[in-house]
Amino acid sequence: MGRMPAKRQSGENKRVRAPALSTGVILCGIAVAALGVIGLSSEGPEVIFRTAAICVGVSLATATAIEATAGIRNLIRVDLLMLWILYLLTLMEFLFPQPGVDSALSAVAATNGTIAVLLGFAGLVVGRHLVPWRSGSHYNSPFANVPPSKFFLLLIASAFLGYLHMFLAVNFDPFEVFRQMLMPRFTQAWSRGRYGGDLFSLLVEVGTLIYLIPPIAGLIYARPKDYTSAQKFIVGAVLLFTLFYGFASGTRNIIGTYVITFFGAYYLNKPRVTLKHALCLGIPALLVLLLGSAFMLKFRTSGLTDFSFDPSQLETLSVDYNLITISKLTEIFPSEFDYLGLEIPYHALIHPIPRMLWPGKPEGLSVSVETALGADAATVTLASSFVGEAYIAGGLVGVLIAAVLFGAAAELWNRLGRAVTSPFAQLLYASGFFCAMLSMRSITWASVTTLPTIALWLYGKLFLKKRGRATPVGSATSVRTGTAGQKPF
Repeated sequence: MGRMPAKRQSGENKRVRAPALSTGVILCGIAVAALGVIGLSSEGPEVIFRTAAICVGVSLATATAIEATAGIRNLIRVDLLMLWILYLLTLMEFLFPQPGVDSALSAVAATNGTIAVLLGFAGLVVGRHLVPWRSGSHYNSPFANVPPSKFFLLLIASAFLGYLHMFLAVNFDPFEVFRQMLMPRFTQAWSRGRYGGDLFSLLVEVGTLIYLIPPIAGLIYARPKDYTSAQKFIVGAVLLFTLFYGFASGTRNIIGTYVITFFGAYYLNKPRVTLKHALCLGIPALLVLLLGSAFMLKFRTSGLTDFSFDPSQLETLSVDYNLITISKLTEIFPSEFDYLGLEIPYHALIHPIPRMLWPGKPEGLSVSVETALGADAATVTLASSFVGEAYIAGGLVGVLIAAVLFGAAAELWNRLGRAVTSPFAQLLYASGFFCAMLSMRSITWASVTTLPTIALWLYGKLFLKKRGRATPVGSATSVRTGTAGQKPF
């Protein structure tokens, strides 16, 4: 095999240098934020939080711009997604006025909570370098010749199995499905009991296949010439129904996952992607998502039936105040409650196991975040991101360990996106964004969110015809099969 062309070699070198340089920028931003937070420890919590939000936000934006120099597709990476999701969950809302924060907790707690979050960011960016960056020969997936009809049928099957529990709950009445979607969150007939252990609860677990619909639709619309007008109409109808379901649910991480996995699969599989094209689609989608998320916080407890989308209702941007919850937890653990240790990773591992198969499965943590903060766990859910859960597991050391492991896992998953040219394998890679996003919100849900990706992988193994041994891209075989020119990133 000859030497790599100079242009391609230059591109590979950029991809190696960009993550290292961006890591340095982010770590500098974190260091400045930490110094600023410590220096402002006598100020109010809102000032402390805003200082960290500005420093980390600027460093993340700068690092992302550096990563973009290696190509637009280089931005479609799990580690970058995790960093931005963690920023969205913990810091971004404090760029805006948040009345009442100063009276909610002490400056000392705010400082400790912010340091824990900054440690989480540092662990993520360092952890991705623990896995050696591997480039060079890309390999064709054994499923490189999957016909377009297979993707269309996969979307139909995912929609049927994913929505089956909803239609069963209302005797297959589509109008009743729409009516109940407009109702307050958790009041629908298909809402699962907290510790469900029957067959219906198992169907709810199968319902996670809904998360495969947006990335499959993204892949299909990235290759429109491969599908008929009727197929594209059906895909569009299913996608719109799914987006409406996600929005009406009032759960912002759901609609966020739908949008990101759609665009992730779309850009990964579109033959040519320019910066202008990415910005023209991405920026409006992001703005609509942020605006919609702000309204979702307002109507999720009352439903959409009588809700008024009056812009005057939006006083400020707020997410879940994860950082406030984390800060309060630093006051309670370990002074009032002992660290939970391995209880949290154990609970995460057993979480996907249906109670119908394991009736004696533990019902929850011995001390939940809600219980520790004096809230009613039966009616209230307090979000604290993976940082909060890692902190109650093992303090700052627990946060660092969890963050480093997530960063390393992200880079391992990135290898899949870099090493294949198969549309099916890129779809598999994009489906992993669901797990990446939700793992930043909760460690205990990380294993559950792998289920759609595992189902997709099993589908490929069991039902797709293998084409034989994988061959390096650039070899004679790959040239003959027409894949040598494809670049997944």
